Amino acid sequence: MPRCHRCETDHDATDLVRHDRRGVLLVHCPTCSCLLGQYRRHGDRPAVDRLKGV
Repeated sequence: MPRCHRCETDHDATDLVRHDRRGVLLVHCPTCSCLLGQYRRHGDRPAVDRLKGV
């Protein structure tokens, strides 16, 4: 169970608030809205072009 470092409450992973922002998943505490973590989403297309044949 994740524990919030601000309000010190324990929550189930299913209770956490999630926001998807351009390939980054932000996870917040449902009690105090403190940011608990941010995670890069794998499998999304990169935002930059790759150089080919260089």
